[in-house]
Amino acid sequence: MGNVFIGFILVFLDFNLDIGSSRIGLIPDFIGYIYILKGLEELDGESTFFMKVKPFVTGMAVYSGILYIMDLFGISVSLGLFTYVLAFVSIAISLYISYNIVMGVIDMEGKYNTTLNGERLKSTWTLLAVFNILTIVSLLTPLLTIIGIILSFIATIIFLVDFNNSKKLYYNTVIK
Repeated sequence: MGNVFIGFILVFLDFNLDIGSSRIGLIPDFIGYIYILKGLEELDGESTFFMKVKPFVTGMAVYSGILYIMDLFGISVSLGLFTYVLAFVSIAISLYISYNIVMGVIDMEGKYNTTLNGERLKSTWTLLAVFNILTIVSLLTPLLTIIGIILSFIATIIFLVDFNNSKKLYYNTVIK
């Protein structure tokens, strides 16, 4: 679960350096998806939810790698509104991936008859999803977009803290 956690950090937290029309992602998402993929391979056999999303994680590693190169060379700027479509697709698939990982944690709770903070993690994921969707919906209203981004960032931090707690519980109770 450690690699999944590192992958979540790299995927959910974005820091960019803009130079003209080029954007350099300081924490590339594709590396995060590679870490998540590595973590899912380590969790093979723990839950079917983990194996279910492996193809999506692989696809997102390739997809986000292509987007990274497009941003680096300033190609994304010329895409105009299509950039928002790409962002929406990326958010939707990453939410699908993270949801299945959360459900995998809940599945492991039943498998090992232990608490891994699964329900709290699911509640936090729900907040994360709602705020991300509201941010996308509010793109036409700058003030609402800023509020949505702030709320999404807070939900992301809480989700990462909760996932880290689940990871610790997993290592302390299941993997001794």
